[in-house]
Amino acid sequence: MDLAAQSLQLRCIPAAPASARFCFSNRQARLGRRLQQQWKLQAAQEPAAQGSADPEWDKAMSVFRSRKNKPNQLELLRRLEEESESGKVLMVRDGMAIVEGLKNDAPIGTELAFVSGASGVLLWRRSDNICIVLLLSGAKDVAAGHRVATKIKAILQVVDDVDGPMTKREFELFQVPVGETLLGQVCNFVGQSKSSQGVPIQLGVGAQLPLFNQGPNMEARTPINEALLTGIKAVDALTPLGRGQALMVNGPRRSGKTSLGLDCILAQRLQGVRCVYAAINKSQEEVEACVEVLRTGGALPYTTVVVAQQGCSLGERYAAACYACSIGEYARDSGRPALVVHDDLSCMPEMWNTILASLVDLGPDVLDVSDKEKEEVKNLDTMVDYEGTLLSATAAQRRKFFASLIQRGARLLGKGSRPGGSLTLVPILPGMPATGEPGARPAQVAAYQHLSRQQKEKLLAALERSSQQAAVRQAPKGCVSTEIVEEFMSITDGQVVLQPPIRNASAAGDAASSRIPLETNIDPRASISRIGSRAHPPALATLAPELRFNLAQAVDAQRFGMVSSNEVLVREQLQARLVKAALAQAPHSPVPLGEQVAILYALQKGFFRNSKPEDIQGELAEALCFLRRMHPTALANITATQSMSEPIEAAMAGVLEVLGRMPTSPVAPVNS
Repeated sequence: MDLAAQSLQLRCIPAAPASARFCFSNRQARLGRRLQQQWKLQAAQEPAAQGSADPEWDKAMSVFRSRKNKPNQLELLRRLEEESESGKVLMVRDGMAIVEGLKNDAPIGTELAFVSGASGVLLWRRSDNICIVLLLSGAKDVAAGHRVATKIKAILQVVDDVDGPMTKREFELFQVPVGETLLGQVCNFVGQSKSSQGVPIQLGVGAQLPLFNQGPNMEARTPINEALLTGIKAVDALTPLGRGQALMVNGPRRSGKTSLGLDCILAQRLQGVRCVYAAINKSQEEVEACVEVLRTGGALPYTTVVVAQQGCSLGERYAAACYACSIGEYARDSGRPALVVHDDLSCMPEMWNTILASLVDLGPDVLDVSDKEKEEVKNLDTMVDYEGTLLSATAAQRRKFFASLIQRGARLLGKGSRPGGSLTLVPILPGMPATGEPGARPAQVAAYQHLSRQQKEKLLAALERSSQQAAVRQAPKGCVSTEIVEEFMSITDGQVVLQPPIRNASAAGDAASSRIPLETNIDPRASISRIGSRAHPPALATLAPELRFNLAQAVDAQRFGMVSSNEVLVREQLQARLVKAALAQAPHSPVPLGEQVAILYALQKGFFRNSKPEDIQGELAEALCFLRRMHPTALANITATQSMSEPIEAAMAGVLEVLGRMPTSPVAPVNS
């Protein structure tokens, strides 16, 4: 393309709206400056001249004069693009709006402006025409029929010799503050706190990130092989949490899910981990109690509490969950570790159900969709391949929606000398997974030829007990369905399943002892970490796997009625009860790694095999005190190095042997 044609191209670009910003290449910018200089020179020297001494300039202007009355392709293109930037609200429900007409390529997270002055953010696309929008400020002023438009950050319009005129746009993503001033604060989903007079205070404006950030791609991730200790003995031993992992917590009401999430944050004191606690759909009293636990435990200075209280719209609750991830991503992208606890995430399946119900209420005729899309709606139950798994179309869309939040957790590769950061997620979801109980009917059991009559009776009795337990756990009040729990389990990197705790009735008179359950309420069979031993610190890597195997084996034996007069089985059951009692601990009392290693070492070596489950907590405390007196630095050394050296192991064994030879000691010598 010669200079004349290029100058014509630039002159043909019409004036842009005030909201748009034109971007040009360096070559075009230089050409534009040259043309401006020529125009100024011509205007100064020959204001009324019809021609110019520059033949190249005259040629360019002659082409322009011959075409100035022809239709402007770029102007026509811009008008078509403007039509695709605006849409119409069809329905408003629970902090969300269904919008039709946004037929552009705006990504999820694009900011939108409503004619009423309200703002929103693009949440999900049902099709090229129908979008779901999360309403932000001014949500009460949005109504059906209102116009809405996407916000554009920049526009590039060019004329190509081959492809013709083209428009490229950069959309404005909704940004939220994530700066350091959020530490130690309680705020809403846009980083606003309130003063003592109730005046909103904007925090964290020193840095911003998109509210709906996409998870890192596989090239940016690195394998998870570093532990993030929770201070909870049963979690660190049975289901270790790695930095960058997403470990879900399930359980019925009053099973200690919130307490477990807070304990994970308390354990990060002096560890350099930035923590975020998302208190979603909780009352004011519950939020204040959680904040007080963090303040008392010294965790508030490195923690941000994001709140969406009871009474908030469904959209605000979901936005709070996403905002917590954005704050954690800021620390992760800076090369630091971050921990986000979502308490809880039941807003996600509730939001999905609300979206589907809204679309059903509108009906296919109201939605301006094509015949092809209507046919797709009819075939939503057909199986599709989603990430290597056959799912119905509806289930695939739902899974993608759930994964959009969970997959934001990651451990990143380092850049140069800076180490890679990590974002660890602990989403809490009230509900229980499938029990996997056998569904054999009595007639089928009776047909088993290889079983004796006594064995058949035991099997039927075990199946009856299992069916009764499963019926109780089907859908407790306040819990999501088992199907949803199972779907989240398939997305996360593991889960901790809690049962209602068993309290020590004999210690009811002792306020301190009554806070400790009789045994841990973590189900060792259903709880699992898919990261495996890579998330264990070296000191636990050799002790924990055998402990977990023995507990799971004992649970299976009890589940299928295998405990009888067999002395070996009875002894294994007693040992399993002893271990579960030893793993119990009072809430909000994180146990250092050194103490955890000493407890597991003593249990595995059989030093407490003669103890009773109801007495094990006091006996362990006595043994730890004796160990500190004999070797004051041993436990601290294990905690600092996350490993147990041979000299420390020998010293620990020697102390337990000495303690076992004392007449009144509960510790049993290994060779006894």
